[in-house]
Amino acid sequence: MSSVSSDLDGENELQSMTGKGIKHLCSELLELKTESDEDFHRNIFSNYSSFVRIFDEVRGMENELMQLKGQVLTQKKLVKDLIDGIHLKVLSEETIDSVIQESEFSEPTPQSELAVHINSISETLDILMIENRMDEAIAIIQRADENLQRMQFEDNSPVDLLLLYNSAIAEKKAMLSLQLTLLAENTRISAAELQKVLVGICKLGDSHLAIQLLLKYYHSRLATGRHHLQSSQSFLDGLYVKNLAKFVFSMISQAARSFMMLYGETSPQASELLQWAREETKLFVASFNKYVRSSSDVTEGLSKAVEAMQFAMSYCSLLKSQRLFLKPYLIKHIRSCMEEVLLIHIDHFKKVISMFTATDDWVLGRYLISGILSEGNYMVAGQRPEYCILTNSGRKFITLLQAIIADVTSLLAIQMEGSILKGLMNLFTEYIAIIEKAITFETHVSEKGSKRNLAESLPQQLSVLANLSTLQLFFFKIVRSFLRGPGHLNSKLRKKNSIDFLKKELDGCILFIQEAVAKLKAHFCQQFINRMMSPETGSKLIVETCSDNQQEPSNFQGAMPSAAFQVSAWFRTSDATVSNHMIMQIFDLLDLDCSLYRCSFLHISKDNGIFDSNLVKKKVLFLELRKVDKIDEDNVFEEDWLMELLRELIAAIFSWIVNNKEIWRNTQEDSPVQLSDIISQ
Repeated sequence: MSSVSSDLDGENELQSMTGKGIKHLCSELLELKTESDEDFHRNIFSNYSSFVRIFDEVRGMENELMQLKGQVLTQKKLVKDLIDGIHLKVLSEETIDSVIQESEFSEPTPQSELAVHINSISETLDILMIENRMDEAIAIIQRADENLQRMQFEDNSPVDLLLLYNSAIAEKKAMLSLQLTLLAENTRISAAELQKVLVGICKLGDSHLAIQLLLKYYHSRLATGRHHLQSSQSFLDGLYVKNLAKFVFSMISQAARSFMMLYGETSPQASELLQWAREETKLFVASFNKYVRSSSDVTEGLSKAVEAMQFAMSYCSLLKSQRLFLKPYLIKHIRSCMEEVLLIHIDHFKKVISMFTATDDWVLGRYLISGILSEGNYMVAGQRPEYCILTNSGRKFITLLQAIIADVTSLLAIQMEGSILKGLMNLFTEYIAIIEKAITFETHVSEKGSKRNLAESLPQQLSVLANLSTLQLFFFKIVRSFLRGPGHLNSKLRKKNSIDFLKKELDGCILFIQEAVAKLKAHFCQQFINRMMSPETGSKLIVETCSDNQQEPSNFQGAMPSAAFQVSAWFRTSDATVSNHMIMQIFDLLDLDCSLYRCSFLHISKDNGIFDSNLVKKKVLFLELRKVDKIDEDNVFEEDWLMELLRELIAAIFSWIVNNKEIWRNTQEDSPVQLSDIISQ
């Protein structure tokens, strides 16, 4: 009993120890689980972003797998379609061959067989159009047309079946033409693909549609290119017109080349191409004019405009080899804009002339002709002087004139000779008007507020006239050389009436300048006479001259006028009447016709030391003419020119005397002037 109880006690103790151990183990496991959960949550919170990224990557991989699966299915479908297409192609080729053979070699078929034949062709064409096999479809339609024509000539086919045949072919032809049109109007189609499509449309017999699609395609490309160039930075520089002209006329050239590939060089449809090319050229001119007007500043606008015109003409001329003569059309439409630009700059040059003439002191200088004229205008001649005489403003005017001509020479290509000539003539006329104001003592204030220098003295006035004479000679030479150019007037391309008109314009310009110069000389002579005939001026000059002669009497008594001034000797004669023989000798000396003036010199009087006002005027004329004679002694003026001016001046004096005889007669109204009073002063 005791052993049994001890065993039970040991077993109970063992169970108690085991239970405690299990409990302890469980508690440890719970602690470990708690710590593990805490670590897990800490890891989750600390690595949350990594988990999110991994999750997104997994989702992305799923999408890629789906795409890959779709591609596999697509490839599988393509392979299947390829297999089916090859099989269908083999079948269709057999069908096409059979259709062609039936069309070419079969005898006229019964109605049922012809209907089957029509259905077979329709089905075949439908298949080919679905597969975009246009060339094969066009070949079948062409053969079908030939077969239909043959059947119509044989007269053994039913009319209703022929109409059905024709209707079926026309329907398929329209469908095929529509499909080709859609291809041609695709914005992504290339020029080569377009050409192939247009060839197909022409084979279908719709040449007009092919032309319209061709011109529409190149018009679209031109519009896109113009917009791109205009919106780019190149519009702000001088390359805009160059790039635009190159692009536009290159596109027109490509269109013409494509047209000739379709229809040949002598196609009746060529007029449509030419009309389209003119319309595109007109659009180019609009962009050209916009650029030229926007850049026509007075500093370099003219040269920019001329450069732009040269680019346009150069690229347009390249179309001549393709029988597109657009140059006259281009010239016609850009000339008005170029004339506007030229007019703007002519007005600017007038202001320039006004500026450098305002500071001219009207003193002649000697200049080398080779240093004044450009190489093209200066040619050594046997009798040509090496030097020329000009005032400072005259030299600047010639330099300005040649600079303008250098800029506008290229404008001869667009037949602007008349406008250029008119502009140059206006500049010369402006210069003449300015120097006329200088001679007549009209004061004008320049833009800077400084008054002009006037030619008040006789040497200054003679310098102005000598300067103008030299300018007139150089102007005519420069203009003639400019218009001759490298065979310009003799160009075979110029029409005879245009050449005649230009020569007429040149002659008119020369005549106008000559008349303006002659008018200024006449104005000078009249002003000279009016000034000398004034009693106040005459008395003043007589007093000054007599005072000078009292100081140096020998100089006055020994002074002998030149041959040209012997005509004035009658002013100081002591006789009351100058013989007609002496007057005849004077006029013979100056090569003048005395018949108009013979009666004008018969009333010269001197009465007991009292000189009337008429004699004072005669004295003044003689003394002023002697001043002109002394000016020639300085060797500044050319002797021949000065002698000619004196002839004109004396002729003007004689003419004035003839027209004013009463003024030269002694009347009671004349107020006498005592010579003794003049000398005493």
